[in-house]
Amino acid sequence: LYSPAFAQALWPLGQLPWTAFQTVWIAGQTCVLSWLLAPLGWRRGLTLAPFFIAEIVLGNVYLFFAGALVVSLGRSPGALALPALTKVAPCVVGVWFVVRRQWRAALWAVGVTALIVVFSVAIAPEQWLAWVHFLAHSAGQRGGTATVRFVAALGIAILAARSGRAWLLAPAMVLACPVLGGYNALAVLAAIPRLLQFERNDRAAKAPDSPHEKVRIPTLGGSSA
Repeated sequence: LYSPAFAQALWPLGQLPWTAFQTVWIAGQTCVLSWLLAPLGWRRGLTLAPFFIAEIVLGNVYLFFAGALVVSLGRSPGALALPALTKVAPCVVGVWFVVRRQWRAALWAVGVTALIVVFSVAIAPEQWLAWVHFLAHSAGQRGGTATVRFVAALGIAILAARSGRAWLLAPAMVLACPVLGGYNALAVLAAIPRLLQFERNDRAAKAPDSPHEKVRIPTLGGSSA
């Protein structure tokens, strides 16, 4: 289902016994979830955490998607390579950088993904051909529903970028997932607390200095008023 690059990245863990692999994966998901919910405080965080137990037990990738989304808006736009090289369509949230004219971040996201692809293709070109064939075949079987959801996700991501509402990127990523069986993809919504925190920090960084700030004016005597 995922690109050969994802399989190659997991190869070291794949050498572990199944129980050890499962333990490492669950521990990683738990750490990511704890970090995502941290802005809510421990009480609210513990209240919401049980809603993600099924996702952790099933061992899917959606909590890692949530973490990658938050990190990508910070200093690591290349984190969008994770959704791009697994479920592909969810990386549509990267339009955030384009709409906001954050060209360096956009280039980093594309460049990191392209570099991983080039390196992976050099190792296993036949596996990439098989994966591309699989994507083409499965896309033709999904009908128009996935396309409609993708267009809606693109619209929401553009709205998020224009309005500065980063939290909207989480539901946009959910909608863009090619298959929405069950509620597992909703785990991406765990990114919302961190995305809201990102919004607050972004607004604070762009806000002008307070007009009530006391101004210290040097005097001839060396003191200030």
